[in-house]
Amino acid sequence: RQSAELAVDGARRGAKGSAEGSAEGSAEGSAEGSAEGSAEGSIDLEVVAHYTTGESDAEQRGEVVAVDSIETWLTDAKQGTWPLDVAWRRGHRGSHGTLSLPEVPDGDYQVHVRYATALGSEQVAAHLALFTPARIHVLTDRPLYQPGNTVRFRAVALRARDLAPLDNRPGVWTVRDPDGEVLLEEAAPAGDWGVVAGSFPLDRAARSGTWKVEWRSADARDEVRFTVQPFTLPRFRVDATAGKPFYQPGDTPSLRGAVIYSSGAPVAGATLDIAWDIAGAWPPPTDWQTTALPRRTQTAANGRFELALPEVPADLQGAVTLTAQISAVDPAGDRVEGAAAVLLSRDGIAASAVTELGDGLVQGFNNRVYLRVTTPDGRVVANTKVTIKRAWQLGAPAVEAQLDEDGVASLQLDPGAPVNIVIPAAPWRPAPPRTLVARDEARELIGGQGASLADQVELDRWLARLAPCATRVRGDSADVRLGLRVAAAGTVLAAGAGGSALDRCAVEVVKQQRLPAAGERLYALELHFFDPALPQLTAAVEATRDAPAGLSDQLTELAAAARDCLPAEDGKLPSLLSWRARAGSKDVELTGWLADPTAAGGKAALACVTSRLAAARIALGEPAPEDVMGVVRFAVSLPASAQQHRPQPTTMLGYELEVIAGLDGQPTTKLRIAPGAVPDLRMRVTPVLARPGDTITAQLIRGPQFTGVLPGKLAFECLKQHASQPLDAEHRATLALAPDVSGWCAVTGGGARAVVYVRPQSELAVTVTPRQDHYAPGERAELAIQTTLGGHGGKAAVGLFGVDASLGQLVPLPGADALGRIQPQVATPSPAFGVLDGQALALGRIRGANAAAAAVTRVSSIPPPAALDAVVSGRGASAFDPIAELTDRFYVVLAELHAQVHTWETKAPAAEKMTPATMARLWQVALDACAARGQRIDDAYGRRLRLVRLPGDLLSLTDPRAVVVNATRLPEDVENWSSWVEKERP
Repeated sequence: RQSAELAVDGARRGAKGSAEGSAEGSAEGSAEGSAEGSAEGSIDLEVVAHYTTGESDAEQRGEVVAVDSIETWLTDAKQGTWPLDVAWRRGHRGSHGTLSLPEVPDGDYQVHVRYATALGSEQVAAHLALFTPARIHVLTDRPLYQPGNTVRFRAVALRARDLAPLDNRPGVWTVRDPDGEVLLEEAAPAGDWGVVAGSFPLDRAARSGTWKVEWRSADARDEVRFTVQPFTLPRFRVDATAGKPFYQPGDTPSLRGAVIYSSGAPVAGATLDIAWDIAGAWPPPTDWQTTALPRRTQTAANGRFELALPEVPADLQGAVTLTAQISAVDPAGDRVEGAAAVLLSRDGIAASAVTELGDGLVQGFNNRVYLRVTTPDGRVVANTKVTIKRAWQLGAPAVEAQLDEDGVASLQLDPGAPVNIVIPAAPWRPAPPRTLVARDEARELIGGQGASLADQVELDRWLARLAPCATRVRGDSADVRLGLRVAAAGTVLAAGAGGSALDRCAVEVVKQQRLPAAGERLYALELHFFDPALPQLTAAVEATRDAPAGLSDQLTELAAAARDCLPAEDGKLPSLLSWRARAGSKDVELTGWLADPTAAGGKAALACVTSRLAAARIALGEPAPEDVMGVVRFAVSLPASAQQHRPQPTTMLGYELEVIAGLDGQPTTKLRIAPGAVPDLRMRVTPVLARPGDTITAQLIRGPQFTGVLPGKLAFECLKQHASQPLDAEHRATLALAPDVSGWCAVTGGGARAVVYVRPQSELAVTVTPRQDHYAPGERAELAIQTTLGGHGGKAAVGLFGVDASLGQLVPLPGADALGRIQPQVATPSPAFGVLDGQALALGRIRGANAAAAAVTRVSSIPPPAALDAVVSGRGASAFDPIAELTDRFYVVLAELHAQVHTWETKAPAAEKMTPATMARLWQVALDACAARGQRIDDAYGRRLRLVRLPGDLLSLTDPRAVVVNATRLPEDVENWSSWVEKERP
């Protein structure tokens, strides 16, 4: 007997290579290749024979047998057939041939091989998944749904090598819930233009969370997420914008806006709360975040509002953005949030530079500089002349340049030697005052229900009046526990606390306050005082003998009372205070001020201290034991929290250029550039933005330190064109691009590298415009859609999803770049001017030649060529199993044997007994009966099923004792059935 195996390894379309394979007891075939080269691959077939000289279930492997004829064809799941023309030849082991797969639609196929040998004819098949490499893009009609909604989704299948649509591509939709459970899996092939759509109704009890929808086709797939949760669309929105694109020093900014219902009607009387965020290196005035910036307003009857901001200070530096987070509440109590930004700019333009030398300039060198000029709010200053001057050198020659469509100019510049540039310090802003007093919840001891709301409001008003007591705090903070007895009329009848100066101050202030009229109350109140970060006044007592006890503590309290008028200046006071205490007296006499020759600084604080101590009276706790005199030296020190270091100017080594734009008012700005370095070897290609058929020129440029040898040729690598061009005397090499070349090309040689982007001839563009600007309820809106290919009208597939714009207030909606992720990605770690990268160039968003050249200098790697076709593999086998065939046929004969034995038991004389010979005869009768019905009675090798060839387990089933039903038909003297068969060999 023979069996077959088939192994296929090759290319989707066109392959070449060799094949190898072997199989025990099988015919084996394989095909393999790559996506490059001719459209042929190789296929091998090997057939091996099997035999036995023993029992029917035994197997022995023979030699490879010669194949007399081979037929090969391809089929799909719909039973479509494509004959395969294979030129077979006989080899050392089996047959070999060349295989060419036809151009067929993507899908699952089988390669069939029918072969004939001296042992007969059989066939084998191998599965092949023939799918072109693809990119898939899935999009839902919106990113947010409620339970009970219907999710609609759409996918497009594009060929990877050129992003052409793949019509009729097989695929499967899969929808998963937040737990990852698959709730939908259905086959959905792409239709015309490679587009496939689907939908999934959400149950009203659908789980909230992040769901996933995927369309998968072979190895290509794409998955997007959407959110399911209950929500309500906002009834209105907040629109706000600054009065001008940007404001300069001396301007008074304003923010205008409106609160509008979704129907377009104004929201009158809406309350607006505004929170401000200030972003930028320039520190705003301290009061901007406290009182100057507007915090609350209300819309007028027309739903509009306007916020007036403080005047922009003259010390503004650079650009600063004020972002207003606006929270609007309509009369019904619904809340909606919005945002708006106000830009402040010192200069009327902004400039940035890109150079070929690490974004630096090199002295004594011809530097190529790409200069981009915009307005401070980012609008391009296009097609305008600019003048560049050395800001550090009066009378230096100016350089003029022309900006392109993207606001980029290219110029050659020798900046001279770098200089020290002084960068002005940021304006100094004193820290805003901190909160000095806070309170805990007041406990009312009579009623035991806490303080009423009216009392709490009044207690909060007391905090500002208690703030002066914070000057008595020693350390960072201190607590005061107050007891208050309040009359029904609100008068504070009594107040008590500890014995410190801070406690006494708090008690004195509280006694002068009132609470609203109510029942009689007894409050326990804890206050937290924080150090006001004022200068500290210390008093050092010196005496002719021991100073009286308590004198130093009282002088310290007097010094603390003077903290609020001390200037922010360290040093000893230039005058010291003399004193005298008499024996037996508690009073200490302050005798006057004397000049202190050891003083250093502190002169500004003298007036404050003398005024506070002019009427001071010091009384000791105990009478002085003896006459003593002395002096007190005062010193002012700033606490660490109050020591604010003023910003200082900094310097940098480099170049400061003044850029003047040829606009109304001649706006200017300054541009600082650091020194650069000249590489040993670099490459410059022109043009960097080419068209198919253009000639590109690459030049190697040596630096002063270059000591190597230039290569003889440069390598030009494009997707559909590869060439090696020689260098001329000026180290240039040129290449005429083929008409069908598009995309990125790389030029390499001598360790240098540059890239060129070849813009396709037929770029797709789409415009959508409504027939009317406004529609009334009930009217039918119409959209005009136009698609162009290379600027001319052309057919294209257009998909439209429409949602209520109010949904954008809850979740970001897909934009025009939703298909961007299927584009080949161009690596640009540091885009030119921070915005121009290789991806923008490939998408046609860079129009100017100078801007394109600057963007290309930042491209670090280009996309690798997409696979032209898929490499496929598959295996199939026609298995040979002698045991399976023997078992299936044996049981058919065994059933007939039971029937024959039953007949014998019924008709044979009663005295006749079942003997092994009788059973062997009935087995032959059963074989003949099955053969007469057309049933197979041979083993896997085609031999008649003889008892002697049966394996032991099957032979035991034919034992007379296992087949005869009536045991009286069996002899008492039993002859072993297996031994009898082995001896007689029936």
